[in-house]
Amino acid sequence: MEKIKQVIKQKEEKCFLFCPNRNFYTTVGINQKRWGQIYRGKTEPTISEAKAIADFFEIPVTELFQ
Repeated sequence: MEKIKQVIKQKEEKCFLFCPNRNFYTTVGINQKRWGQIYRGKTEPTISEAKAIADFFEIPVTELFQ
């Protein structure tokens, strides 16, 4: 799922450099290893993970799948 990576890159260009930390992992409920797999597109996030990621970045969940 390259879309998550693209969304993060767009956010980085607009406002900040994203570096996941303990707060991110706790908030989204995804551990570091699984996040790496999702971010690199090696595994698809579950529906609840996609919603948590979208909520964290304050974007509609549909943006992750367009």
